[in-house]
Amino acid sequence: MQQSALAADLVLLASERTSEKRVELLRRITDAYIEQADRWTSAEQYLFNEVVTTLIDKIAGAERAAASAKLAKLPKLTDGLAQKLASDSDIEVARPIIRDYAGLSERILIDVAKTGSQAHLGVIAGRPVVTPPVSDIVVTRGGSKTVRTLAANQGAQFSTAGMDKLIAKAEADSDLQTLIVERSDLSLVAIGKLLPLISDELSNRLRGVAVEVDESIVREHLAAWTENRQKNVKRTDAYIDGIRNGDLNRNDVVYELVTSKRLLDAATVLAAIVGLDRDYTFNLLTYGQIHSALLLLKAANLSWPTADGFLNLRIAKMGLPDVEKLPDRRDYVAIDAATAQRVVRFMKVRRAAAAN
Repeated sequence: MQQSALAADLVLLASERTSEKRVELLRRITDAYIEQADRWTSAEQYLFNEVVTTLIDKIAGAERAAASAKLAKLPKLTDGLAQKLASDSDIEVARPIIRDYAGLSERILIDVAKTGSQAHLGVIAGRPVVTPPVSDIVVTRGGSKTVRTLAANQGAQFSTAGMDKLIAKAEADSDLQTLIVERSDLSLVAIGKLLPLISDELSNRLRGVAVEVDESIVREHLAAWTENRQKNVKRTDAYIDGIRNGDLNRNDVVYELVTSKRLLDAATVLAAIVGLDRDYTFNLLTYGQIHSALLLLKAANLSWPTADGFLNLRIAKMGLPDVEKLPDRRDYVAIDAATAQRVVRFMKVRRAAAAN
């Protein structure tokens, strides 16, 4: 009987006094446990974890590391056992659990990140997914090598505060600057903070050939995107042409579209003004962070009443919570237009480079 065989093996494992034999027995039992994981009863699962937890305290060094590597392959360990191994002072013991155990909880990772060594932080930084509460701690406590590992990890996610700390650490670290620049999740706000730190050499390598603003890119695909809105399409095209030719004031055009509650058309005109492609601009203005939308509005040199109207229209049209804290006039005026435009130019170059 498979179930009774497991129980018998566990009793044998618990009674074994030789560490080498304990490890060998553990390997054998763990293999059987993995192969039949869906067949064990709750009582047997409890017994397995109970015996293994007791065993772990009786072995050390290479044997403990080997046991950890084997246990990391299991679908489920008790949180107590997982934390015991992940926080072990011997990184050879901790590494398999931190790196390979799929069931390791965020809570345990946070605890290990707060108390572990640089070696522990380095393993955490390389995990397939690092959530913001964990990455915040790694950025704060990690040394240069660890932070570079985290920045290079596209599976690492950052809070706004965590990204700010990452960029701050890049001020004196050109290698870290390069790694951050290559991330795909940079917001316009983050780019704005990163740009002043980047060396001319890095900027030139990233930019390559200068990209000229092409306002017609929006209009080239506009008809296909808004087939059911041909009347507004023609009017929007005329607005874009009028702005380009200097016959219309950009602020007046956008303000009219905003007051007419034509969010799509307002975003389309803004895309032409700043020279970014339509879909990307629309997503930033409607779904992106409020500060990214604010930067684009500033880059277009719009007045505060127009920008304020757009932000309120975004909430109404996109069904966003009305509790979203909107910036006020002082926040908008404090943004330097030249800096906002520089951020947009940098974003265009990044998108052009990614498309090649």
